[in-house]
Amino acid sequence: MDYTAAGRGLNKVFIGEILTILSFLPVVGGILALVGLILALVGLNEASRAAEGYRTAFVLSIVSIVLAILALFLPGMSLIDSILSFVVVYLVCTTTANILDECGDPATAAKGRFVWKLYVVCTVILVVCGVVALIPGLVILAGLVIIPTVIASLVAGIQYLIFLYRASGFLS
Repeated sequence: MDYTAAGRGLNKVFIGEILTILSFLPVVGGILALVGLILALVGLNEASRAAEGYRTAFVLSIVSIVLAILALFLPGMSLIDSILSFVVVYLVCTTTANILDECGDPATAAKGRFVWKLYVVCTVILVVCGVVALIPGLVILAGLVIIPTVIASLVAGIQYLIFLYRASGFLS
């Protein structure tokens, strides 16, 4: 099977993720985030020609966007959106890792499996802290646990970007 569509799609997802990170920039940040989001969706759609896992990730990404908008009005939706975002990363990592194993790059495949496992730990802790923070008197405890988890999440995000970059390069 020709996996170059996966490589091209993952490259677009990589660039989209980078643009989304730049959303903190004044004036152009919102535009860059929107372009990054669209580019990541286009990349997942393109990669879906190579494997079904990318198609599922594409659909769940759209649902995640809807949930993120709903979270502006319904606070509980942000927790569900966090879980859904993890599922998208899981699908991308595992689908890509399986392709990389088949194509002869087990080192990058192993990195992808590590990334989603790091993501699951961070997501579980953040969701639990989000629920605990709703209990009066436990907000400080949740805050103390969230700080190292956010740092671990940053590391996971960087590892995810490295994985996307290496995988897209290998498959292109």
